[in-house]
Amino acid sequence: MKEIIEVMLNPVRIRIIQELAIRGNTTATELCEKISDVPRTTMYRHINILLDNHILSVVSEKRIRGSLERTLALNIEEMSKQNTFENASQNALGFLMNRYAKFHNYFNDENSDPAKDKIFLSNTILMMDDNEFDQFLSELRALFIKYNLEFANGRKARDISVISAPTDKE
Repeated sequence: MKEIIEVMLNPVRIRIIQELAIRGNTTATELCEKISDVPRTTMYRHINILLDNHILSVVSEKRIRGSLERTLALNIEEMSKQNTFENASQNALGFLMNRYAKFHNYFNDENSDPAKDKIFLSNTILMMDDNEFDQFLSELRALFIKYNLEFANGRKARDISVISAPTDKE
């Protein structure tokens, strides 16, 4: 079994996980309809990787016209086992290295155009108490849900990362 962070950080698998986080459970067919810009065979390959690594579980199965339709859900128990304080540093490194690899590959492509592609890095320090920070995170989550739109002509996937990082101690 691969490291869970390595499995989850694939862009297609992130979209599958996000969809299941919103819906609770769904069939592979419904995932293919919702994430329609990804070819069906590619979707099934990524679903199987998530199943093989116990990130997804099969909630139910039923036969439809000779095919087996599976209803899928996130395997929260398995994901929680991996999300421990002992694994935190390794998970953070995996996440950051994945981000680095994407930028490295992008900027090594002779056709990259950061202005056209709206590629940027930004960092800011916000001064908030815990209640304000909780409100900020709630509003940010609402924005992510609001703009987690389906594929359509003219739309393209945009990979947005938000990190709440420790600040230097004074």
